[in-house]
Amino acid sequence: MVIVGGGAIGASTALELASRGAAVTLLERGPELGAGCSAGNAGLICPSHSAPLANPAAVRNGLRWVLRRDSPFYLKPRPKALPWLARFVLAARRAEAGARVIRGLALASLEMHAELARQVDTGFERRGVLDVYTSEETLAAGRREADHSGLRFESFDSDQAFAFEPALGPRTHGAVYYPDEAHCDPLRFVQAVGQAAVALRADVRTGTEARLRRTTGGVVVETNDGHLRPGVVVLAAGAWAGRLARAVGIFLPLEGGKGYHVDLEPAERDPRVPTWLQESWVMVTPLPGRLRLAGTLELAGLDLSIDHVRADAVRRGGVRALPGLQGRRVLDVWAGLRPCTPDGLPVIGRPADLDGLIVAAGHAMKGISLAPVTGRLVAELVAGETPSHDLEPLSPERFVPLVRPRAR
Repeated sequence: MVIVGGGAIGASTALELASRGAAVTLLERGPELGAGCSAGNAGLICPSHSAPLANPAAVRNGLRWVLRRDSPFYLKPRPKALPWLARFVLAARRAEAGARVIRGLALASLEMHAELARQVDTGFERRGVLDVYTSEETLAAGRREADHSGLRFESFDSDQAFAFEPALGPRTHGAVYYPDEAHCDPLRFVQAVGQAAVALRADVRTGTEARLRRTTGGVVVETNDGHLRPGVVVLAAGAWAGRLARAVGIFLPLEGGKGYHVDLEPAERDPRVPTWLQESWVMVTPLPGRLRLAGTLELAGLDLSIDHVRADAVRRGGVRALPGLQGRRVLDVWAGLRPCTPDGLPVIGRPADLDGLIVAAGHAMKGISLAPVTGRLVAELVAGETPSHDLEPLSPERFVPLVRPRAR
């Protein structure tokens, strides 16, 4: 069995399969596991934020922000993105159903994270997540969302928010705290999970570019070191999964949603819990040796270049809400590509006409959150077991192309 992609999804799948006794080979194109988007995201494990990327608020905000380079959502002008955007707008009408699907997966995955952390040093910490709001309107919307989430939460006015988190600035109008949620250092998570898979005899190969070719017997994986002919190929290549799938005649409409992080030198007055600044869509995560500011979404295809206007918007969003960050030394600026489907749901399942392929991609901003449960679902498919979650909403078959891609 071959897994293509060594991020959070690929590593978690390798560990789950190896723990069941499967012979696993994992191929990662980068120099180490987690070299892609899994290396630098905010690391939040939060069922509270289960609304799919395609939702009415995102459509409304997108129309306001889409051409502003420093906005939370930005579209780099590309005609190839127009079909994806059309599907995105149409899918926004089904956002509530999508949120229920993602929340169910995220709740199961949160408990799997906690169990995994008792066996593997993934850096998992259950301090909760704090959503911070700067207006009565947005705070009311956040409280309504919390009321409908079914999750345990605490609602704070401005004074209560300051008492809970003294690092907050005077712009704070209130906050909602989800005490059961968690975070981890995402790169540490991926590499620890990968090492645990290796300890169970998984073969992990980094620096290995993979290409897929369809044959009468299934899928051949071509690498510079030779060809592999496994019984099952798991495609977990993040934003690159769509391109690889196209080579075997499978249509996956994935867009690279570029996100940024700015890591700052830490200080004693930093937030104690991960803090989500709702209006600027900046997430602030305390990590070992640094304070991470992460956020924004730029539909950029597979362009990994850093736009410093957008990176600085992330930093400024953090400073506006947390004045103690002003003048803080920057340790690192990073960009990565989130794999985004137009309806905001991941793709987990077998294409109908290619039994030797399982797709596990398109998790957008929920890759770390959903990694353990995705690994389990893939293992259940491989074993022929009834999946522990309904995979119909996540099926690769839900996307119908205008023109079917031709396999090589």
